[in-house]
Amino acid sequence: MKKITTISRLLTLSVTLLLLSSCEKEKPLPEAIVGKWEVQSEQRIFYLQNVKKFESTYYYETEELAFEFTGGGSIIVYEDGQSVGMLDYTITGSTIIIETGSTDWEWESVSVDGNTLTWKETGTDTLNDITYNVDIIFTAGKI
Repeated sequence: MKKITTISRLLTLSVTLLLLSSCEKEKPLPEAIVGKWEVQSEQRIFYLQNVKKFESTYYYETEELAFEFTGGGSIIVYEDGQSVGMLDYTITGSTIIIETGSTDWEWESVSVDGNTLTWKETGTDTLNDITYNVDIIFTAGKI
């Protein structure tokens, strides 16, 4: 009986160690975003006085919009498969600030899960003379 208990404990310990050692460590955001990301969708959620009113989702065509992050703090912007410019970016926590020269883009809640990059931008939009607060959630795939 003691032999069976020892074997089951050893087996449990071995499986636990195998699972822990096979888990890929999560890379920090500055490393995880390096590469080219093709935007797949843009979800807009409209709020009026902090109450969700409606939402819409736009799905991008292949090569319509992509971003390529370099390890050196630069980002190349692609539209319709063509490079249209290079900008600088900085990362603070889970926020990326992309310097455009006139108005910076602020990507909030940036996360990388495998080959999927998501981020959120916030702003306002006026429809039918009503101004809404808008959360825009982008999803991009690594290419």
